[in-house]
Parts: sequence; structure tokens; C-alpha cells
Amino acid sequence: MEQDDALFRALADPSRRKLLDRLHERDGQTLGELVTTLPQMSRIGVMKHLRVLERAALVVSHRNGRKRLHYLNPVPIRRLHDRWLDKFRTRAADVLLTLQSRLEAPTMKTDAETRDRPRYVSQIFIRATREMVWRAITESEYTVRYYYDSTVESDWQAGSPYRYAIAGNEAIVGMIIEADPPRRLVQTFDARWDELVTPDAPSRLTWELEETAPGVTKVTTIHDEFPSRTATFESVSGGMTFILSGLKTLLETDQPLVPKRAASVPA
Repeated sequence: MEQDDALFRALADPSRRKLLDRLHERDGQTLGELVTTLPQMSRIGVMKHLRVLERAALVVSHRNGRKRLHYLNPVPIRRLHDRWLDKFRTRAADVLLTLQSRLEAPTMKTDAETRDRPRYVSQIFIRATREMVWRAITESEYTVRYYYDSTVESDWQAGSPYRYAIAGNEAIVGMIIEADPPRRLVQTFDARWDELVTPDAPSRLTWELEETAPGVTKVTTIHDEFPSRTATFESVSGGMTFILSGLKTLLETDQPLVPKRAASVPA
């Protein structure tokens, strides 16, 4: 409830909503770029608004080389969506929103827009230890209950392969690049769940687990190294928010987010 209050307070301010709109248009922007969204406001004022958005987990900042980039985090909005919409209302809302998006979207995207969206960063806080979160990421006992009904196989050592499967069929395969339990996991990500994503080159998925209070873990996922706006790139934008919401619900309540879901698009 406290997190919901912070979320609604953050969304109540029109300047903060403008910042979120700008990140929705183009994710991964520096403070200097975001300052231009509110030309009437000082740099310090924009920084204060960004801190409010980060406390509400609506924005995640992450260093990329020498730059600190800010990303729109869709997970809190998704959790509100799941809280008040049942699966039947969700389907109706999805149809209407898709229709609206297609009618309002520009006919073409510029090359700059394509280049400037190389990654998705998501974040969520879970009332569970890092050890428990790590087990939930790496053991089939958990993944079948939140990761699109998939099992996972690996010894989770750097250089080793891993494999997600749904009903015995490969969904995602790759190699472990880095494994530092229970803190950090980096893996290549080769999507196989349908014929649209299978031709895509592998990307990279990073999990970062940080203890923010006793028994509370901040989970950050960074999905990057897409060669372009591939089918995999388009798919994971929605998939990871569902996965993280399901992970949180499972570890905090021992219940799946959705009792039984048709597994179609993992990410």
C-alpha cells in the first residue's frame, strides 16, 4: 500500500508525467536531455522530480559507460493493472489500446528513434532475501509458476549453457557470461519460442540483486545488445514486466500471479 501511495503521488504532478512521456517516446536519456522537457525549470528542479519518480520505481537510472541513463520502468504500472483488471477486462482493454495506438502512431519511425532504444531496464522490490530470489530465477520449481510455465536447466557457472523449455520445447537458450550468486547473473538470450523470434541474433540479459533492507531485494533487469528492433526486442518489452510481477507475487504470497496461464511469449 505504501508503494502504491508513492506511485500515485509521483503521477499526480504534471511535470513528472511529462518526464515519463518523454522516456516513453525514447527510453534511456541523460539528465541533460530530460532537462529540455521542462525548459522553464532548473536542472536541480528536474533532478528532484526524477528522484520522486525513482522512489516510486517509475524510473530506473543505470550507468552506461560514462553516462547515467534514465529508463521508464513499466513494472509498477503493470502491477496496478493486474490488481484491478481481471483477465477478461484485460483482453478488452488490450484490444482498445492496440487500436488506439495504431490509429495515433506515426507512419514511420526515424533512424534516430531506432538507434536510441537499444535496451530495456526494469526494476522491482521484493519482500524476500537475495538467496530466495536467486533460487526463484534459477530453479524450475519456481520458474514454472511465474515464467510462462517454463522449466530451466543449467549449472549456472560462467561459460555453461542454459535452456528454458515449455512443455519440453525450447523457448530460450544461451550461455552464462557471469554468475555471482546471489548478486548478479549475466546471460546471452537466444529466443526460440516462435518462428518470428527464432531468426534473431542473441541479445544479453543481466539480473542484478541488491539488498535494500533486511529481507527486501531490489531486482533490476537490463536487456540489451539487440542488433536492431528485432522481433525479440519488441516481445521482451511486455514480457519482462509480467515476469517480474509474477516473481514478486510468487515469493511474497506463495501464489502465482495468474492461476494458470497459456504460455505463449516468454521474455
